[in-house]
Amino acid sequence: MKHLNITLRHLRTFIIVARQGSFNLAAEELSRTQPAITLAIKQLEEFIGLKLLERTTRRVNPTSEGANFIPVAERLVRDFDTAIFDLRAAAERRVGHVSMAVVPSVATNLLPSIIKTFSADYPGIRLHLDDDSSRGVQQRVERNEVDFGLGSLAQASPELTFTPLFSDQLQMVCHRDHPLAGDPAPISWEQMENATFLDSGITKALLRRKDAVLSQFDFPNITTLIAMLKANVGISILPSLALPLHGDTLVCRALIPAETRQIGLLCRRGWTLSPAAEAMRETILEETPKHLDRLGLEAAIT
Repeated sequence: MKHLNITLRHLRTFIIVARQGSFNLAAEELSRTQPAITLAIKQLEEFIGLKLLERTTRRVNPTSEGANFIPVAERLVRDFDTAIFDLRAAAERRVGHVSMAVVPSVATNLLPSIIKTFSADYPGIRLHLDDDSSRGVQQRVERNEVDFGLGSLAQASPELTFTPLFSDQLQMVCHRDHPLAGDPAPISWEQMENATFLDSGITKALLRRKDAVLSQFDFPNITTLIAMLKANVGISILPSLALPLHGDTLVCRALIPAETRQIGLLCRRGWTLSPAAEAMRETILEETPKHLDRLGLEAAIT
């Protein structure tokens, strides 16, 4: 079998010659010389083993086989052009898809403003967002389920890179009627040891919490946890970004010693993001510092 050495240039040349009915007119349209057009058609016919065009003194007409091949050649060229157009559109960030895993507090309080900016800059890019605990975010990135994550590094991983963005203070949170709500001063873990403690994905990652208090309840979902706090079921530890911004049902007390949570971008090491995902990553890096003061957050020290 002959080696397949027919190119798109051969197909384009055949289509234009058949449409124009002239080698000279085809050469003008393709900005090539007439001998180059003739050679391309000769190579195509020799490879196929059939005559595709009939030459007369006045006009070039397709043979019956050539006429049948014209729509096939047009479809092949059109499909290729469409594929290249789509790739260029993706490379130029005009289209694409981004998937992210984000901790709920960031998804609720920080991302809306950033996504609004991103949507205005890249209206053709679609975005899918899953919220999860820090451990869940990390696992989704490690398993290649999302392009990248936005959360805390639950545990060091050689598979990931972590780009710090900001940190927020961890605080004890309880209902305003809880016995620990009366003193506004910072509170130590020892002072919480007799209280009903409500665990979450955030508290489980704290080293001091493991030795300080026992937990009867575990509420991985932050919305459920806050509902339990508002019902005065017990106390918990939350970062400032996760606290409800309105209402006076809950009371917060700083911790002694102070503890912070660092939030950043989690990406797979050595992995090249798609143009769409890279656009989202760049937007997050650029826009996040603009919202830190409003949210009472501290910029990460890099």
